[in-house]
Formats: sequence, structure tokens, C-alpha cells
Amino acid sequence: MNKKNNNKRKKLETYLNYQYDLLYTERPVSIHEFLSNDYYLGKLTGGGKAIYPVWQKELKNIAREDSRYLTVLTGAIGVGKTGSAILGMIYIMYRLLLLKDPWAYFGLKPGGKMSVVFFNLTKSLGESEGFNLLQSHLLKSPWFLERGIVTGHTYPKMIFPLFEYKLGSPYAKGFGTISSSVILALMDEVDSPTESDKQRARVLKAYENTVRRFESRFVIDGRSLGRFFLVASKQEQMSFLNTFIIKMQNSKKVYVVDIPIWEAKPATNYSGKTFPVVIGDLYTPSRILGPEDNIEEIIKSGFKIMKIPIEYRDDFVRDIVGALRDLGGVSVSYVRKSKLFPSEKFLVNCYDPTKKDPIKKLTVVVGFNDNVNLLDYFDLSNIRIRRIIPRYIHVDIAFSGNGDALGVGMSCVKGWKKETVEAEDGTFKTIKLPVVETDFALRLKAPPGDKIPLNKVRKMIIDLKNVYGFNIALCTFDHKAMSEDSIQILTRAGIKCDYFSVDRSPEAYRGFRDLVKEERWVCHRNEYLHFELVNLNDDPVLNKVDHPDEVANIEFLEDGNTREIVLKGSKDISDGVCGSVSNALKNCETPPDVEFMKKVFDGLKNVSSKERDGSALLIDTCLNKSEKKVEEKKNKAIDSFKDLFKRI
Repeated sequence: MNKKNNNKRKKLETYLNYQYDLLYTERPVSIHEFLSNDYYLGKLTGGGKAIYPVWQKELKNIAREDSRYLTVLTGAIGVGKTGSAILGMIYIMYRLLLLKDPWAYFGLKPGGKMSVVFFNLTKSLGESEGFNLLQSHLLKSPWFLERGIVTGHTYPKMIFPLFEYKLGSPYAKGFGTISSSVILALMDEVDSPTESDKQRARVLKAYENTVRRFESRFVIDGRSLGRFFLVASKQEQMSFLNTFIIKMQNSKKVYVVDIPIWEAKPATNYSGKTFPVVIGDLYTPSRILGPEDNIEEIIKSGFKIMKIPIEYRDDFVRDIVGALRDLGGVSVSYVRKSKLFPSEKFLVNCYDPTKKDPIKKLTVVVGFNDNVNLLDYFDLSNIRIRRIIPRYIHVDIAFSGNGDALGVGMSCVKGWKKETVEAEDGTFKTIKLPVVETDFALRLKAPPGDKIPLNKVRKMIIDLKNVYGFNIALCTFDHKAMSEDSIQILTRAGIKCDYFSVDRSPEAYRGFRDLVKEERWVCHRNEYLHFELVNLNDDPVLNKVDHPDEVANIEFLEDGNTREIVLKGSKDISDGVCGSVSNALKNCETPPDVEFMKKVFDGLKNVSSKERDGSALLIDTCLNKSEKKVEEKKNKAIDSFKDLFKRI
């Protein structure tokens, strides 16, 4: 048996030698030899000892997995992700330089130089950390010094006839015209909170486009000697690179390395003792588990338990979120310091489980020529606040069928909440604050290639007033040019209209956030509205509240497991709700003092004249407003009530 195996090994070795002799000027050494031998990079790495064992293992996998040419390095900070990516790139350069005919290897005619591109947000290659690290490594390698040309004195760099170095940055000249012959690339230094989303998105788009060109030229039968590296640390909230990684991670062409710091560093750094930490979700914060916790039950509930080396306990006690992110490489998605709502629980606390959604579908799909009535999708009996109460409607306009959605919200003041506040002089007083209830949140989309029928939206609003008796006090639209005809038509129908944009100023959303935090907003749970609200970003630099382009989300599967997915961000329905709530708050007036009125009706004589005159004026104002909106029979009753008050 051993003899047969030896014969097989010899035949395989002979075949591999033949292939190497056919393609290479000399047989490439293994990446372990490359990193530890002084002739290659051994002088730089201390014979390979300076490289963490986990990276030696991962670099070996990266080097041999030619079918996984997209490499993602993520996880904790300080584990050597960028440095390991550079080592991987240099080994690929080494293999390419050994090819007898690099262009013919890929079935291409000689086409000038192959590009090595650094995607980041610097203004020049000289400012790129990745480029400078690559050059410093090359300049310390005898093998590369024998084959390359060193240029420059102050800032020397090594060049080769086969390669050219390029910068993929929107701050650099020629961005967007990157050569189609990119064989190696690194995207790093991009996922920074100090950079604008627009510029980061441009880099990511350029990276994706370059990958597609690379695949059309240098990928043969799903394999390639070339490599694209992407380096990203975990963020407190899911960053745009993290969402990109989630989309990529299940692809057969992607190799993902995601490690905590204690797996990167040598085991000799740790005692072997650990403590358990439960990773929280959108509703439950992460925490250190104690002896009283039933770990098995927690795991059965779907939570992940991490065993952390005891050496990091103090870090987790001080800041568990930061420690999970920076040391454990875990994005704790419930922490939203840059989110409009710091915690999802604020919204959940405002949802009334007894309130039913009046709309039968999360998204109503209707086209321009569809013969439907939007109110057929409603069950108006689920609107529980009396229809005589003033209603405020806001429409976030959209009409195309290319993915846009139109959002409509209707809200009203349902009551008042007392709160004691401290005045500047140190005294305390009780004030009344409005509580707003959102009646409905409608999301409209058109079928592909069709348009959202704005005439049906207008008819719905008119019917709510004229047919179903809702007291529509104000209807606003967010786009001045596109809403002018709607405003004119509804005004002629007796509905007061105006232009109002929650995008022009973030104060509408911030006021809505404060209302939610104080639990003075009431609504049923609408999953699409909830999805939009929890993912809204509040950018203090741009002074703008907006949605992310993409959102990482958790999908619950039928078998009880979960998977990470990426959804397109939006705020159509949330704009409709926020606008209607803001209008309800702006137009409401404090109601009369009910306790004082009770005293009056009881005939109490100890009411001061000043208090009586002030309350009488307030009651009179409210009653006069109501007289225009109620039936004649009720008007007579109100007049009688006023006469009684004056006589008392």
C-alpha cells in the first residue's frame, strides 16, 4: 500500500514539475518559505516569527485558493489586517513575476502593464498607507531588489516592467478611468466616520466596477492568480463596507477572514481562563454573564455566547460595546450613536398592541391606469380617535415605478400628558404636553414601468373628508414643484394645504425623536415604517437626517435560524409620518383646565377673578373654534354652556 502511495506521489510530483517548468522561469516557493526565508521576506518578518500564527495559516489559504480571488479581512482592530493584505499582495506579485509570459498565462495578448491599485480616500499614492507599506517591504527583500528598479532618493520606491501602481480615490486625478488591466487591488482606509458617505460610496462603486473588469480578463474557469483585498474593521453600527461584505460573504469567489484579537495573538499571551458574554440584539443589550445566568437557556433563545479571555475582563466591564467592536470584532447593531433613535426600544415602547393597522397591506402597488380606489385597502373602523378631532396629513411625493415609493401619514393630537418642570427661578410648575397618535401610514408603489397615480392619492384625501367625515385640518406636500397641482385641487375641494419638507431641516425629525423618547407618540406596529425609522441617520456635520443606501438586517428563517441580508435603505413612509406628526404638534393648542372647569360647575366661590378670566378666555377660544365644525344642535348646546359660565 505504501509503495503504491509513493508511486502516486512521484507521478504527481513529476506532473507538477512539468507544469511549473512549462509556465514559470523557476518553481515558486511556498508562502511559508516566502515569509520566513531571508532571501524573500524573512529579514522583514524575523524568519516569519513576527507574523501571528493565525495569519500564517490564513495567508496560506489565501495563496492557494485561486478560486477565491476576492479576499475580505475584517474583525477586531490591531490584529494586522492591512499588513497581512500587503504580504498577500507581495506574494502574488512574486508569482506573477516568475511567469514566463504573464499575458499568455491569462490567454491575452501583451497589453502593456498590469495595474496594482490602491482604493482609498487619499489625494496621492504617497499618502496611501497601503502603498507605502508595500514599498517598504519590497525594498527590504533581496529577491525583489534583484529584479526591480529603485527610483527616488527622498522617497524611494521599487518599480517593475510588468506592473504600474495606481490610486483609486475620488480626490485624485483620473478617478473613474482606472485601467482594465488591474491584477491586484487593495481597498483600505475607506470606512472612516470622518469621510462623507458620498465619497465612500464612489470608492466602493469604482472597486466593484474594477472587479467586474478583472473577472472578464484575468479569471479563467473561475480561477485567477490575481487578488482583490478588502480591509475593514467592525463599526458600532453596520457600516457601508460591512453591508458590502455581507452581500459578498456567501459567494464562492470570496474568502473572508473575521477574527477577534485573542485569536490573532499567540496563545502564550493568555492564561486560558475565560468569562462568558452574551451578544445582544436590537432589543437586548450585550452583557457579561454571571453564575446566576442559565447559559443553555440563553443559547436556546437564539443568543450567541462568546468566551472572552479573562485578561480582557476590565475592558468589557468599562465599555462592553467598544470592547466587542475593537477586541472581539463584533458589530453590535443595537447601539446607534449616529442613529436618529439611540435605541430601537424607544420606538417599540410607543407601539400600542391594541391599535390595529387600518391598512390591509404593507405596500399598496397601484399603477396609473389601475381602476382601484385606495380606500378599498383601508378598514377605517380601526381608526379609533373620533373623526371630529383635527387631522394632519403629509404626503412624501414620488411617482416613478423605478423603485421609488410614495408615503402618506395621518396623525392627530389624541390627548395631553402632564409634566412637572423647573422654572429659571427654581420653582416648579405643571405643564401639559400633547400626545400624538398616527392613524395610518401608507406606502404606495407603482408596478415596474408604470407611475404612481397622484390623482388617486388626492381622491383618497378628499373622500376622507367629504365621504367619511374626517376633520382634515391641514394637508402638506414635500415637493413644491411636483405638488403645486395637488395643492390647488385640494384647496378648491375645501382642504387647507401647504408645502412642507422634512428634508429641508432636520428639526422636524429631531422633534419627532424627542416625542418618541418621551413616549408621547402612539402608533400601531408597521414593519416597513419601523424598518425605516430604526435605520435613519442623524449627521451633525451635514445637519441632515437621512437613510443609509443599504441596511444590514437579520432575516428569520422557518427552521429557526437567522441569516444576514442587505436591504435598500429608504424613508418614504417615515417622511409621511414625521411630517404629519410635526404638523399636529405645530397646530395644536393647550386645552382648558378641566379641574378649574369642574370647580366652576360645582359652584365653588374660592376661585380668583384672574384665574376665572384667564380660563374663561381660553374656553371661549376653544369653543368658538369648534362652533364652525359641529352640527347645529351641538352649537346650541355650546351657547347654553357659555351662558351658564357667565352667569356663574
